[in-house]
Amino acid sequence: MIAPKIFSLTLLLWTPVLALHGEVYTHLTAEDGAVEYDHIKDQGNGWYSEAGGKYRFKLGFKQGERNSVTPKLVATATPTQAEHFKGRSAMEFKIIANEEFKMSPDHAAVVVNGKKLPTTAAYKVSIASVKPDDPFCPSILKPKDWYHSFAMKIDPKDYRLPEGDTGGLLFEQWWQGSPFHPPVSLMIFNEAVARAKGWADANPSGTFALVLRDDHSALGKDKGNAQCFDLGPVKTGEWMQWIVRVRPDPSGKDGAVSVSLNGVMKLQREHIRVGYDLAHYPVKPTPAKVIAYVDCCIYRVNGASSQCFYFDEIKFSDSLMDAQLR
Repeated sequence: MIAPKIFSLTLLLWTPVLALHGEVYTHLTAEDGAVEYDHIKDQGNGWYSEAGGKYRFKLGFKQGERNSVTPKLVATATPTQAEHFKGRSAMEFKIIANEEFKMSPDHAAVVVNGKKLPTTAAYKVSIASVKPDDPFCPSILKPKDWYHSFAMKIDPKDYRLPEGDTGGLLFEQWWQGSPFHPPVSLMIFNEAVARAKGWADANPSGTFALVLRDDHSALGKDKGNAQCFDLGPVKTGEWMQWIVRVRPDPSGKDGAVSVSLNGVMKLQREHIRVGYDLAHYPVKPTPAKVIAYVDCCIYRVNGASSQCFYFDEIKFSDSLMDAQLR
C-alpha cells in the first residue's frame, strides 16, 4: 500500500465547527479516581469512578492465564499522581512482559520438536468513553460527527513493542461488538511492520497508524482488508493531545474519519465506508447497530514486551469545540 500524504494543517481547518458548541457526554479528569476490580472474581471487567462524578467508566481487561482458576494479573489500571496532563493526576495503564503457551487438556505446555508452542492469547486494559447502554452511542445508521479526545504519554522506561509481522498494539478503538475487529482504531506498529508497509519514518519506538476496516467477512482472518495510514513516528516521554473524529456510515456516502495530534491534522478521510454494513451479515454473528464501545487502551498480543501509558482528560462529545483539551 502506498503511504498516504500526511497533511500538515492546523485545526484552523475546523474553524467553522469550533464556533458551534455541542455536548460533552463523558469527561474523565483522572482527579480523585477509584478503581473497582478483582481479577480473581471477574478478570474481564472493572469500573472507574471519580468523586462527585455522575459517570462510571467501564474498565476492560484480558489477563494472563485467564482460563485458569487464578488468572495472572498482567494488565492494570491505576489512578496516579506521578503524572498528569492537567490537574494533579492521570490514569496509568500498564501491561507487563509475560509469555504464555498453548496448554493441553491436562494443563501441560504443548511441545513440538522440543519447542513450546506460543498461544495467541492477547492482553488488554481499556477504559470506555461509550458503553452499549449509553443513549448517545454513535449509530451506524445515522451519520453524525463524534469526537473522542484524550491526552496520552508513553513511559519510555521498559517500553518495548511486540515483535513479528503482527507486532503492534492498539491504544484507541471504536468497536462494533464481538467477535468483530474495531472498524476504526489507532495503533502503534513496530519497526519491521512499518518498513514492510514502505513507511519512511519506521523506527525502533514504532509508528502511529490509523487502521480502518469496513468488512469482516472472514472473521478473524481479514488481515488483507485493513487499510493502514501512517500518522508519524512514536515519541515517548511527552504528553500528546489526540482528537479523533468519526462519522459512521457503512454506505460510504457520508462516512468520515479525521485524526489530529497536538493541534496538527494528521489525516482526513471523507466519503468513506465507516462501520460494518449489517446487510453483509444475514446470519449471526451480526455487528451491533451502534459503535458499542469507544476506548482508550493498551491491547496487544502476549510476549516479552511491556508498556506503560498515561491517559488524562478523556472526552467524548459531538463538537470539536468541546473536544479541545483546554
